[in-house]
Amino acid sequence: MQQHIQLIRKRFSQLKKIPKSILKSGFFCLIALTSASAVLAVINMLAPVLHSNMPLLIQSLFTYGFYMWALLTVGALILDYVFQ
Repeated sequence: MQQHIQLIRKRFSQLKKIPKSILKSGFFCLIALTSASAVLAVINMLAPVLHSNMPLLIQSLFTYGFYMWALLTVGALILDYVFQ
């Protein structure tokens, strides 16, 4: 297991500049959209009668955050592989 983790670290350290920046932006999108859904979930718990569509919005933000992260991660890895 330790060897696999070291191999993953080695491969990520060999990435070029543009894929690394795409990976960072994907991670920041994940954090931002997940944080926004968490804040909206707390607001919905405190005042649930204000907005009836709030649970759907929370679920959508959370789901699309992971979609965006996965899409940018796979795209960055493909971009790095193609332009080696």
